[in-house]
Amino acid sequence: MIDDSSLIGDSSGHSAEEPAPEGGFFRHRLTIRFTSGETFVYIVREALHAEDIPASARFAVIHSYQCETEENCTEIVLLNLNDVSYIRTEHITDEQLRIEEETHRQSQEQHHAVGIHHPLSHIGFI
Repeated sequence: MIDDSSLIGDSSGHSAEEPAPEGGFFRHRLTIRFTSGETFVYIVREALHAEDIPASARFAVIHSYQCETEENCTEIVLLNLNDVSYIRTEHITDEQLRIEEETHRQSQEQHHAVGIHHPLSHIGFI
Protein backbone atom coordinates (compact mmCIF):
# COMPACT_ATOMS: atom_id res chain seq x y z
CA MET A 1 0.00 0.00 0.00
CA ILE A 2 1.21 3.51 -0.75
CA ASP A 3 2.44 5.40 2.34
CA ASP A 4 0.50 8.59 1.58
CA SER A 5 -1.76 9.62 4.43
CA SER A 6 -3.90 11.65 2.01
CA LEU A 7 -5.10 8.36 0.54
CA ILE A 8 -6.33 7.16 3.93
CA GLY A 9 -8.85 9.10 5.91
CA ASP A 10 -12.28 10.43 6.60
CA SER A 11 -14.23 13.09 4.76
CA SER A 12 -16.20 14.14 7.83
CA GLY A 13 -16.02 14.94 11.49
CA HIS A 14 -19.12 12.91 12.39
CA SER A 15 -19.16 9.99 14.80
CA ALA A 16 -21.52 6.99 14.98
CA GLU A 17 -23.08 8.34 18.17
CA GLU A 18 -23.94 11.72 16.63
CA PRO A 19 -27.61 11.96 15.55
CA ALA A 20 -28.14 12.79 11.89
CA PRO A 21 -30.36 15.79 11.06
CA GLU A 22 -33.13 13.67 9.49
CA GLY A 23 -33.07 11.03 12.23
CA GLY A 24 -30.98 7.94 12.81
CA PHE A 25 -27.23 8.16 13.19
CA PHE A 26 -24.25 8.83 10.97
CA ARG A 27 -22.49 5.81 9.54
CA HIS A 28 -19.41 5.79 7.35
CA ARG A 29 -19.00 4.29 3.92
CA LEU A 30 -15.63 2.54 3.81
CA THR A 31 -14.22 2.36 0.28
CA ILE A 32 -11.21 0.17 -0.44
CA ARG A 33 -9.71 0.37 -3.91
CA PHE A 34 -7.16 -2.17 -5.09
CA THR A 35 -4.30 -1.57 -7.50
CA SER A 36 -6.23 -3.77 -9.97
CA GLY A 37 -9.08 -1.22 -9.96
CA GLU A 38 -11.48 -3.46 -8.04
CA THR A 39 -13.36 -1.63 -5.28
CA PHE A 40 -14.97 -2.96 -2.08
CA VAL A 41 -17.52 -0.87 -0.18
CA TYR A 42 -18.58 -1.46 3.43
CA ILE A 43 -20.61 0.44 6.02
CA VAL A 44 -18.80 1.02 9.32
CA ARG A 45 -19.62 2.84 12.56
CA GLU A 46 -16.47 4.89 12.97
CA ALA A 47 -14.38 6.90 10.56
CA LEU A 48 -10.97 5.57 9.55
CA HIS A 49 -7.98 7.87 9.93
CA ALA A 50 -4.38 7.35 8.79
CA GLU A 51 -3.20 7.01 12.39
CA ASP A 52 -5.61 4.08 12.86
CA ILE A 53 -3.42 1.92 10.62
CA PRO A 54 -0.21 0.81 12.35
CA ALA A 55 2.95 1.13 10.26
CA SER A 56 3.61 -2.57 10.82
CA ALA A 57 0.17 -3.64 9.46
CA ARG A 58 0.28 -5.97 6.47
CA PHE A 59 -3.35 -7.06 6.32
CA ALA A 60 -6.82 -5.64 6.93
CA VAL A 61 -9.52 -7.87 8.41
CA ILE A 62 -13.15 -6.91 7.82
CA HIS A 63 -16.01 -8.51 9.76
CA SER A 64 -19.53 -7.86 8.47
CA TYR A 65 -22.69 -8.32 10.55
CA GLN A 66 -26.39 -8.30 9.67
CA CYS A 67 -26.97 -7.26 13.27
CA GLU A 68 -24.61 -5.45 15.59
CA THR A 69 -23.56 -8.60 17.47
CA GLU A 70 -20.57 -10.77 16.71
CA GLU A 71 -22.67 -13.94 16.89
CA ASN A 72 -24.32 -12.96 13.59
CA CYS A 73 -21.15 -12.47 11.54
CA THR A 74 -21.96 -13.03 7.87
CA GLU A 75 -18.57 -12.42 6.26
CA ILE A 76 -14.89 -12.22 7.16
CA VAL A 77 -12.50 -10.76 4.56
CA LEU A 78 -8.70 -10.67 4.77
CA LEU A 79 -7.05 -8.07 2.52
CA ASN A 80 -3.36 -7.76 1.72
CA LEU A 81 -2.52 -4.06 2.17
CA ASN A 82 0.20 -4.34 -0.49
CA ASP A 83 -2.60 -4.68 -3.06
CA VAL A 84 -4.57 -1.64 -1.83
CA SER A 85 -4.23 1.72 -3.58
CA TYR A 86 -6.46 3.63 -1.14
CA ILE A 87 -8.81 3.33 1.82
CA ARG A 88 -11.20 6.12 2.78
CA THR A 89 -14.38 6.74 4.72
CA GLU A 90 -17.16 9.24 4.15
CA HIS A 91 -20.12 9.90 6.38
CA ILE A 92 -23.56 8.71 5.40
CA THR A 93 -26.83 8.75 7.35
CA ASP A 94 -29.23 5.86 7.94
CA GLU A 95 -31.74 7.72 5.75
CA GLN A 96 -29.26 8.03 2.87
CA LEU A 97 -28.54 4.29 3.15
CA ARG A 98 -32.25 3.49 3.07
CA ILE A 99 -32.74 5.64 -0.05
CA GLU A 100 -29.73 4.03 -1.77
CA GLU A 101 -31.00 0.54 -0.97
CA GLU A 102 -34.49 1.40 -2.24
CA THR A 103 -33.11 2.89 -5.45
CA HIS A 104 -30.86 -0.12 -5.99
CA ARG A 105 -33.70 -2.55 -5.30
CA GLN A 106 -35.95 -0.78 -7.83
CA SER A 107 -33.28 -0.83 -10.53
CA GLN A 108 -32.50 -4.50 -9.82
CA GLU A 109 -36.20 -5.49 -9.96
CA GLN A 110 -36.24 -4.22 -13.51
CA HIS A 111 -33.46 -6.71 -14.24
CA HIS A 112 -35.06 -9.55 -12.18
CA ALA A 113 -32.32 -9.53 -9.53
CA VAL A 114 -32.42 -9.44 -5.76
CA GLY A 115 -31.93 -6.18 -3.84
CA ILE A 116 -29.04 -5.59 -1.45
CA HIS A 117 -28.80 -4.84 2.24
CA HIS A 118 -25.76 -3.11 3.74
CA PRO A 119 -24.58 -5.01 6.80
CA LEU A 120 -22.56 -3.15 9.41
CA SER A 121 -18.84 -3.95 9.22
CA HIS A 122 -15.74 -3.53 11.36
CA ILE A 123 -12.18 -3.19 10.03
CA GLY A 124 -9.04 -4.15 11.94
CA PHE A 125 -5.38 -4.40 10.98
CA ILE A 126 -2.75 -7.09 11.56
